Parts: sequence; structure tokens; C-alpha cells
Amino acid sequence: MYQYLILPLAFANTACGSNGDEMASGSFGDGDGNKGNYTVFGDEANSATVIKMDAGELRLATGDQAVKELPMDIKLYPGAEIQTSMSGAGEGKSGAMVVFSTTDSADEVIAFYHKELESNGIMFKTEIKSGDMRVIGGERPDGESVHISVAESPDGRVTATIIVGGDR
Repeated sequence: MYQYLILPLAFANTACGSNGDEMASGSFGDGDGNKGNYTVFGDEANSATVIKMDAGELRLATGDQAVKELPMDIKLYPGAEIQTSMSGAGEGKSGAMVVFSTTDSADEVIAFYHKELESNGIMFKTEIKSGDMRVIGGERPDGESVHISVAESPDGRVTATIIVGGDR
């Protein structure tokens, strides 16, 4: 039950506030003895919510506060317009997710990430092309993995989601 309280709390808090400093903070419990605290920084357009609990830490961010670098030395796409990001760590695992958009084609984005993954020693495990969507994924020998999905939208932009995770 504990994990189900975290995301609604985080999203509720990232949506409020009006200055570039700390917007809100507090502590919470789930009724089962699990406790944590949260802090929200930024403003309505550019915010970061950090949630800390015994099991680990979760960070949700938008705008300028979003993750600029991913684990596994994977670079963000040049000129990417970051929509949102999330990173977290706990119980010996860590991960990150970033969603971005670009005016480049889905094929250009996938080609960039093909080279990026190969140059980082990531073995491809998944490669799918279905209509306007492309998906690639891979894994390192240490178990860290990455999944990248790219989709074209009717407005001509491309939206990509990168999910990276593994042992810390």
C-alpha cells in the first residue's frame, strides 16, 4: 500500500506553487508504520519533487528541473525538449525515466540511440517497428537495462520515452 501513496502525493505537489524556491514540504505515513517526507522545489512550469522514505528515494521533475543525464552514460537526444523525468533508488536498485519531444523523425532518433547503445556496450535484446512507433532495448552483462520507445504524432513531432534501470 505504501508505494501507491507516493505518486499521487508527488503529482499533487508538483502542480502547485508560484516561486523558484521550496514550494512545499512535509511528512507522511501510510498507516502501516511506513513514514517518509517530501520537498517540492521550483514553480508551476519547472519543478522537482523529492520523496524520501526508508526504502529509498524518488525524484519527479518537469521543465528545467528534469533529469539532464541518464545512468549508463546514455546521452539525451541533441535538442531534445524534455517533457518530464523521474529517477529513483531503493533496495539496491536504481532507475530513471525521461520523456522528450523533438521535430526530428523517429528514424533519426532511433538511429542516434542505436549508436549510443552500441558505444556503451549494451547488447540489443529488443527491436520493434510497428506503424509510427519504434522500440529498442538492451542490457549490459551486469543486468542494467534500457528501453527506448519513439512515436510520431499527428502534429509532426516525435515523442520518445527512455527507461533505464538496474542494480546500483
